[in-house]
Amino acid sequence: MFKKLKNRFFVVMAIVLVAFIALGTGLGNLTLTQGGELTSQSESKKIRTLTLKGTRGQITDITGIPLAYDQSSYDIEFLRDPTRNSTTDKAYYTSVLSEAIALIEQGGGTTIDTFNIVRNEDGTFGFDFGITNPEDIAKREKNWRKNMYVSTTATADEIYRDLRIRYRIPEEYTYEQARKLLSIWQEVQLSSYLAYVPITISEDVNMDTVALIEGKSDHLDGIQVGESSIRIYPKDEVAAHIVGYLGKMTDEETIKDYGDKGYSQNDLIGASGIESTMEQYLTGNSSEKQGKRVVEVNSKGKVINERSYTAPTDGYNVRLTLDLQLQQVVEQALEDNISFVHGEQIEAYNSAKPDEYDENEDVQATLKNREGNSTLEKMNLAKSGAAVVLDVNTGRVLAMASYPSYDANLFTGGISTEAMQALNDDPARPLFNNAISSKGIPGSIFKMVTGMAGLAEGAINLDTRITDEGPYPLTDDERKEEQITGHIPACWAYPDGPWHSHADQDVAEGLKNSCNYFFYVVADRIAQTTGSTDTLAQWGEKFGLTSSTGIELTGEVVGQVGSQNVLYDPAKPIAATNSEGVEVTAQKTSLPLLIRNTLMNYLRGCGDKLGVEYTDEQLKKTAERLIEEAGKDLTNYEIGAQIRDILYEELQISQTYSRNIGWDNDVNGYLSELRWNKRQTIITGIGSGTTAVTPIAVARYIAAVANGGYVYETHIVDSIVDNDGNVIEQQEPVVFNKIEASDSYFNAIQEGMTKMVAEQANSTTSIFNGWKYEDQIAGKTGTGTVSNIDLENNAWFVSYAPRENPEIAVVIYIPNGIGGSHAEPAAKEIIEYYLDGKTEETGTALPSENTLVP
Repeated sequence: MFKKLKNRFFVVMAIVLVAFIALGTGLGNLTLTQGGELTSQSESKKIRTLTLKGTRGQITDITGIPLAYDQSSYDIEFLRDPTRNSTTDKAYYTSVLSEAIALIEQGGGTTIDTFNIVRNEDGTFGFDFGITNPEDIAKREKNWRKNMYVSTTATADEIYRDLRIRYRIPEEYTYEQARKLLSIWQEVQLSSYLAYVPITISEDVNMDTVALIEGKSDHLDGIQVGESSIRIYPKDEVAAHIVGYLGKMTDEETIKDYGDKGYSQNDLIGASGIESTMEQYLTGNSSEKQGKRVVEVNSKGKVINERSYTAPTDGYNVRLTLDLQLQQVVEQALEDNISFVHGEQIEAYNSAKPDEYDENEDVQATLKNREGNSTLEKMNLAKSGAAVVLDVNTGRVLAMASYPSYDANLFTGGISTEAMQALNDDPARPLFNNAISSKGIPGSIFKMVTGMAGLAEGAINLDTRITDEGPYPLTDDERKEEQITGHIPACWAYPDGPWHSHADQDVAEGLKNSCNYFFYVVADRIAQTTGSTDTLAQWGEKFGLTSSTGIELTGEVVGQVGSQNVLYDPAKPIAATNSEGVEVTAQKTSLPLLIRNTLMNYLRGCGDKLGVEYTDEQLKKTAERLIEEAGKDLTNYEIGAQIRDILYEELQISQTYSRNIGWDNDVNGYLSELRWNKRQTIITGIGSGTTAVTPIAVARYIAAVANGGYVYETHIVDSIVDNDGNVIEQQEPVVFNKIEASDSYFNAIQEGMTKMVAEQANSTTSIFNGWKYEDQIAGKTGTGTVSNIDLENNAWFVSYAPRENPEIAVVIYIPNGIGGSHAEPAAKEIIEYYLDGKTEETGTALPSENTLVP
């Protein structure tokens, strides 16, 4: 029994031993004969994770019509074998790239132009990173040198020549030819850590180019056709200032900020408009929207296998409050109006007598330092403007135009240097959004603020009657100044018109007549009643004229209503230095800086008379110390003593000498321009002086007048919608301020605006005469005086419609547009289009004012 078991044990052991020998032989053979091959395969296969980015979302109008969207396109790409780095390899690839460039250009395309070394007009070379901040330039150049593996001390000229040698660019190639190749090689080098990701060398090529490249693909090693997308703005110039455009990241801070969000340095971002402010929603580039593709790549960087795929999320769509059809009407109406005004100005000049402009000493003094060969060429005539249509009950922007506009498609794929230069050099500033970024003296459109403030503060009441009595009485000193300058505060009807006809006016009649004298009185009484010269500024704030409106756009500036702190704010420095090293005002107006520079020149002249040469630093310090005294409540005696002390302490001019020769009085005269006085108070009441407002802020002010005191934040974004049509965010109306005042006060102001239009409609020369909607609108003209040349005045027309149950506020602003009535045509056309639409919707005509609806 045990013997049999023992024999079986030896048999089993023998079998196991044979098996181990066979296995050992096999493993030995595998190790010895195939080890090199397996090691080679292991080394040649690498796992890479590719970041996938979603398509950018659309921007649409309120009805869903696209204003910006991504369209599929073809790019030409270059994927170099990263193992081929010899001199011969570089020469080979340069030859391939040269042929590819020729084919792309043959097909009508262009290649990237990103090389950061440029040749100047004088033949020298320098760096150009597309930025102006010196610190950013230094950082960018340092990083560029490091990543391009070039000397930290070599000149741009030396680097350019060294790179031509490095990449074996033939000597006979011109700078322009070499630049095309160096742009590509630069991108290859800067992206060398992503050797398996192709470099785009030409974007959005046509099918002819695709065919040319594909036809030569056998010997265009590394050149391939890739799919991409390009941003399309289908309406070209329409709503361009609102929609905006895309651009490259330039400054280091922006690159870092977006890098932290998952963007690559080459990703485009919103550079202006909605493209910029809604970037977080529109983009498909941020980390949370990115997808992933895990692949195997070989030693040449080519993908040989896909391991996993996670699709990216496309950007969300942004739906605007704009109605595209209304927007197009508004833009055309504004353009036509500006063209009309410009023609009127030329006609007025040509028909004027010589002593009105050409031989007028005051006019010629104003034009003295302006460019141009003639008086007309030197004048600032109408060439730009803005129009805003606002829903008075929500603050939603239904249309907003800025003229001139630009074609946002110019920026798709990167705008050319020539095109950008042309836009920047255009004196009409097409890139500038006049609706939100320009401030203008409002003139008489501000009188509704003054009227409401007068009523609410108790300075006047609904029964107050005021008669125009000609020049407004000022203090003796102010009267003396007015007589010298010839600037007498009086109604526009004085002395040539029937100013005496503005008699026995209540606030509604004052608005109808736009009587300056009436609102001088009201402004003066407000200051006396409240004991403050800041009250009108406070009411400007209540109506939303001096704060951001909340609109979702870049570049909005904030207006101001005249007060001591607007004229000169002692708490703020006079000047500051901007990013380009240029000194600019740090105050709300440039007047304090102008007075400082004037004082410096005056004191330099004093030094000349004394035989002393003062440094600019001495003069600047002295002038700024003197200006500080303008912000103090001092008597004439006290400020005179302070001036003499400062002149002695800073410039060693004795107090006795400066007093005897009258230098202290001269200085005080300059400082008086920075002190608030009665004249400043009353002209603020008619929207003149240092008051300046934006069209968008004026629109919400007029909306508040129309709706009975609700000042809304303005909004141009309706909602954010995902790719399945779900609303992610919905913008609701937001009340900025509710003006607490009697309804009867608003009724009186509205009555004044109604009477103003009705008064014009009675004139056969008015555009409202015989108009089918003349009894459906309320409005007010405004003429902002900007110089002593009447043709250069600002033109405003503000209105709302219908009169009963108002729906829209319409604001037209034409800088240098002669006068308020000249801005009426655009408003008329816009309101007519809107009210025609209401008639079509209901199938019946709108009822006339004070009639019953059946």
